[in-house]
Amino acid sequence: MTLGNGSAPVTIVGGSATGLFAAERLARAGRPVTLLEGADDWSPEPRTLIVTRRMRDLLGPVGDRAVVNTISRFELRTDGRHATILLSEPDLIIERAVLVPGLAELAQGAGVDLRLSSRVRSLTATDDGVTLEVGRNGSTEELNATTVVGADGSFSRIARAAGWPPLTTVPLIQAIVKLPPDLTPDTTRVWFKPDDTP
Repeated sequence: MTLGNGSAPVTIVGGSATGLFAAERLARAGRPVTLLEGADDWSPEPRTLIVTRRMRDLLGPVGDRAVVNTISRFELRTDGRHATILLSEPDLIIERAVLVPGLAELAQGAGVDLRLSSRVRSLTATDDGVTLEVGRNGSTEELNATTVVGADGSFSRIARAAGWPPLTTVPLIQAIVKLPPDLTPDTTRVWFKPDDTP
């Protein structure tokens, strides 16, 4: 839902990497930005992500601090067969629990109004934008906004309130495992079970 002009305030719902990055960029471009995050602090559960080297171009030192490994090749295996794909430039394995606090610092430095413990309960269209009902520290407040960015995840309350259909998702499990002796740290090995792989 976007109404308004290029200098109107922006409210971003969701303070993970996407919301914080958008908030910082918009603030540096001159927009007043308020970011609402339901968590009580900038300490998400540890979880690694794989991204391209472009992250370094976008985030500089903040991105560099989050890199825990680089991947130069992928091994794909199924039914005793395998193929290796060499990357022209390594992909990066980053730790979200390091990246998010760094992005929060960048956003705050750009002038973003960061509001932790702020959970959006509802979103209602008005003649000049939207009204967000926000629960914070046991009380409820209403915020009026002309531009709202939903960065609140796959099961977005903002998208649902806007009438957008839910995204199709698949379950994901991460585990820390010992590196097999025949695998170098710069290789990602992927197994496919043909009967279970669409």
